[in-house]
Amino acid sequence: MRTHTTLKSTTPHNRAAPQGILFFESALDEAPAGDLPRYHAHGRAALANALDEGLMADEVEQILDGRKIIDAFPVWRGESPTDYAARAVAEMFVAYLQ
Repeated sequence: MRTHTTLKSTTPHNRAAPQGILFFESALDEAPAGDLPRYHAHGRAALANALDEGLMADEVEQILDGRKIIDAFPVWRGESPTDYAARAVAEMFVAYLQ
C-alpha cells in the first residue's frame, strides 16, 4: 500500500517553484502511533531546499528516477534534517549535471 503527502513550498523568492509537490512514501516506513515516518523530516527538508535552490519539480523527479530522496541520497548516521538537506541538494546538482 502506498501513501502520499503534499509538500507546500514556503519559498517566497522562487516564483518558479510549484505551489505543492506530491511524493509517495511506502506504508512500511510509517512509524506507529501517528509518528512521522523514519527520516520524513529529512526528505521534506531536502525537497524544500532543492526547490529553494532553483531546481524545478520535474528536474527533481528526473534526478530521483522514481526513488525517494532518502533512498537516492541516504541519510548519514546522526545527520540533522538541515545538514542532510544541504548535502543531498549538492549531490542532486552533481547528479543533474552528469
